[in-house]
Amino acid sequence: MREFGLAMIYLFTLAACGGLEPPRSTPPDFRRVEADFSQAWEAAVWTLIERGYDIRAIDRGAGVVETGWLTINPEYSATVFVTEHEDRYSACGKPALGQVFRTKQARLVLTLRPTRRGETGLRAEAFFRAQRYSNAPLWANRPLGEIECTSRGRLEEEIRVQVQLWAIADQLDRLRKGMH
Repeated sequence: MREFGLAMIYLFTLAACGGLEPPRSTPPDFRRVEADFSQAWEAAVWTLIERGYDIRAIDRGAGVVETGWLTINPEYSATVFVTEHEDRYSACGKPALGQVFRTKQARLVLTLRPTRRGETGLRAEAFFRAQRYSNAPLWANRPLGEIECTSRGRLEEEIRVQVQLWAIADQLDRLRKGMH
């Protein structure tokens, strides 16, 4: 009977540890892209299209591009005990006992602003979520909504680098054609 009592204490302690959400991150700062606003803007749009994002809102005057949700990790699964197929872009924490997280999605908001000749500021904000389901024996696979996940900053950095590379490619193409 004592072992049963200890097992129950262990189980309740484990359940109390489950359901912890990762800490919230602060919005990233503007990072420099060595290109004028027009080139950086075109590079940002092409980067999002190339990665498969659906552009939901675009306002060149305000310098903002927003995407819809894109599934980036369909194999992701996490229970209070095991996480499978974790990715480098976000952390979702641990679900509560009797729940499971599955399938990660991301959406992006890019903000560009001209800073000086030949230079543009770029802020890439990534938002992540996973689907939450019941994993309890009688209610298994019942949808429970979504859980917000925290960015690790890697997707934002990849986007910035890719925008810079697109902008450089555009500059080289213009030089090759003799345009300024």
